[in-house]
Amino acid sequence: MNRLRVVVCGTNYGRAYVRALSRLEDAFELVGFLARGSSRSHQIAAENGVPLYVDVREMGKNVDLACAAMSSSAWPVVSKLLERGVHVLCEHPQRSAALMQALRLASQRKINFHLNGHVGNLPAARAFAKECCRLRKEAKPIFLQALATERSLYGLLDILKISLGSLDPCRMKVLHRGNRFSLLHGTLGFLPSYILVQVSGTRHGRHLPDGSPAYLFDHRVAVGFPSGVLTLMAMSGPVVWNSAPVGTKGGDDSLWRSLYDQGTRTRDDLGKQRIEANMAALEAIRKAILCGQKTDTQQPSHILEVSRAWESLCRRLYAA
Repeated sequence: MNRLRVVVCGTNYGRAYVRALSRLEDAFELVGFLARGSSRSHQIAAENGVPLYVDVREMGKNVDLACAAMSSSAWPVVSKLLERGVHVLCEHPQRSAALMQALRLASQRKINFHLNGHVGNLPAARAFAKECCRLRKEAKPIFLQALATERSLYGLLDILKISLGSLDPCRMKVLHRGNRFSLLHGTLGFLPSYILVQVSGTRHGRHLPDGSPAYLFDHRVAVGFPSGVLTLMAMSGPVVWNSAPVGTKGGDDSLWRSLYDQGTRTRDDLGKQRIEANMAALEAIRKAILCGQKTDTQQPSHILEVSRAWESLCRRLYAA
């Protein structure tokens, strides 16, 4: 199959896509960067031997796919790319109104728009979601507890959508608001839920930068069932099952077991997995472009449901 010609938009997180593309050279060809024109952007483009564009209109017609690794403030760039008939793989988080516009444009141009939730493609999250779906066939979950930062909240909701099937209705309110943590309580998809979110700003303030050491965790989620509790301890895992004490068959039965622990111990281990997650996102949109195959997580219903739940929680977190 033909190699897809790719432009990476943004040279901060965009470098993560460059690493993923370099490992998929048989399927993709990096043909340029689109950025604001900083000295860093010029340097990165030169290092990769490709041109730097500062405007979509500068791009030629030799672009099949754009990896939009920019903040939501650069959304007009995504719209212009779609209007030109370029397939787009876009970073999260994004607001539902923007996503509806993108999906509509993609449908009109008969091209693909994918949103990269990223953390749902990591091995530990996949293991958690698979086991959660299996347990749901045996019994309905009865509660949800989670930790997240304002940066990881969108990705957490994406994992929950995959694991629980639905986030609707999303009816959460702030139970406690502090300087560093806010506690949300209510229901997600009729499931009684508590989510503790580490926050760094207000509606009018600035968030801590992505990857700041001031964030104390990435995310953690526990889903309770009549027979026990399934927990994704962190982005890197492990996934742990704790049996309900009264549900064990005998005194020698194990009360807990690790369902996913493949040896992710270091930042390097997790970094490699994150590159592989972006590779999976690239391969998914390539399959959609060449074969018309779209995964469940790229269906408009999934993308919009996660975004709307995220918007709902953010409105409550940053309400005056």
